[in-house]
Amino acid sequence: MTERIGLFADLHSNLEAFEACIARAEELGVTRMVFLGDLVGYNADPVAIIDRIAAFVESKKAIAILGNHDEAVFKDCHSQMNASANLAIEWTKSQLNNNHIEFLKNLPLIVQEEKICFAHASAHNPADWNYVTDSMSAWRCAQNSGKSYTFVGHAHEQALFYQSAVGKLIRFAPHPGDEIPVLHHRQWVGVVGSLGQPRDGNPEACFAVFEPESEALTFHRTPYDHFTAAEKVRCAGLPEELANRLITGK
Repeated sequence: MTERIGLFADLHSNLEAFEACIARAEELGVTRMVFLGDLVGYNADPVAIIDRIAAFVESKKAIAILGNHDEAVFKDCHSQMNASANLAIEWTKSQLNNNHIEFLKNLPLIVQEEKICFAHASAHNPADWNYVTDSMSAWRCAQNSGKSYTFVGHAHEQALFYQSAVGKLIRFAPHPGDEIPVLHHRQWVGVVGSLGQPRDGNPEACFAVFEPESEALTFHRTPYDHFTAAEKVRCAGLPEELANRLITGK
């Protein structure tokens, strides 16, 4: 069976987006899933998200990575987040039991495979939560990864960085649904975008699918019931701006 890896980042407790993306990934024949951190935060379904991902991990169908919002559940990170994010984390803590918190505590910061590296923010000092947003940050990420392919989240917009003939990493804006050849003789850094809180003006959820054997990467956008997700945020008493962000996608 051809391996197809589903890449999901910044889920942020958004159950409606999660279910839509998993259903679409299964339609696309995904054989393994990688959750690139920030499973919780911002939105209203942290328990359901952790339960579902923990079941995938336990069944060996997925791996999951620690994100900064996940870390904030069990570590004081108030100074590193804005007021709305902090309020959402405090609310999230009140929803989780000890098993949920232990699951988050046990997530790795980075996972290295033969040709692939997975991290939430960057392979460069992953515990510092550096963003990959430009050529220099992508270059640092790729250098510290040492792999042909590095996949990250944290920055909520989709992007692909590829190594030029002189070694510089150049940013490319992928078009959803287009298969991109990613040949292993170059280094690539894929920022898969946010499943649970897109910020590029499009409310549709983000994910990507990587096919190692055919060396192909496809970014996807999936519509979901973002109005229901936003209403859940309001009903939970979370900041209104978090609900509005799901509706506007920015």
